Amino acid sequence: MALTLHCLGTGAGRTAVYDGECSSSWALAYDRRPFFLADLGLGVCKQALRYLGEIPSTIFISHNHSDHAGELPVVLAVEGLQKRRPMSVIAEPEVLARLRVYRMHELLSTGIDMSEFATWVPAPEGFRVGIQSEAGLVHLTTHRAQHSELCFGARLDIGSLSVGWTSDSGFSPSLLGSLNCPSLLLIDARKVGGHEHASFKEIAEYVANNENVEFLGAPVAGHLFTPREGICQLAIIGYGSSAEAPARADGIPSSAVLWPGQVIVLKQAPTQRNSVAFIAGFLCGYVCSLCSEHLTPSRD
Repeated sequence: MALTLHCLGTGAGRTAVYDGECSSSWALAYDRRPFFLADLGLGVCKQALRYLGEIPSTIFISHNHSDHAGELPVVLAVEGLQKRRPMSVIAEPEVLARLRVYRMHELLSTGIDMSEFATWVPAPEGFRVGIQSEAGLVHLTTHRAQHSELCFGARLDIGSLSVGWTSDSGFSPSLLGSLNCPSLLLIDARKVGGHEHASFKEIAEYVANNENVEFLGAPVAGHLFTPREGICQLAIIGYGSSAEAPARADGIPSSAVLWPGQVIVLKQAPTQRNSVAFIAGFLCGYVCSLCSEHLTPSRD
């Protein structure tokens, strides 16, 4: 058994429409069973079914842009209403309100109350939301990102491990500070940055100037992620299509660039037989991805 992080897509706003590659999204799974999805933009449903076998029942939405929430109405109509799966949507309260009013507007014609599609869980900034999973209790905290649309990144604490994510954001020291040095930090960055998206150069300089931050290195010890006390290991996501991925010339090592289909084994149970089987499956999935080109809040 293992706790794993799955990169489903790295796409920017236009990527799914013009390049046919999945929007930026990632998921968590335990014992190969997915339980958490970060954003549900264009192309994510197909990738989740391909790499995970199903849509995770808990979905966090960072903001109401199509490359982060575009497939939410269809997925909830199918999974929540038709299949009667208990789906949950978590978002900062104002983001949640916008999703219900604007993103879900196309389902109003059904005359069905929004509560029939999913449980809508507010996650106010500065509060923690508990997510029950087979990996144990996961605590999620939202943090304001720097973006044109109201947008929030998140930090997830899973036992002694933590995963931070900026979602769509310009380079924001306040956001990075509020994420509070997670074990693994997934950060949105582009070749050309601006107010809404950090640049590769800004991220490279951030790592160089902070002794407690380093780029994610090549997996070791059976492809396990190795947390380091007091060190935040950083990886790049949300950079766009495969052709727009950062390179060494951008100051970003290849080990810190996430690819669709990539799996990071965050924690492996100490069972040799399961470990060997899982690592073999991970290697197969990772090689295939390269070949294809790549619920009650409480205050802290």
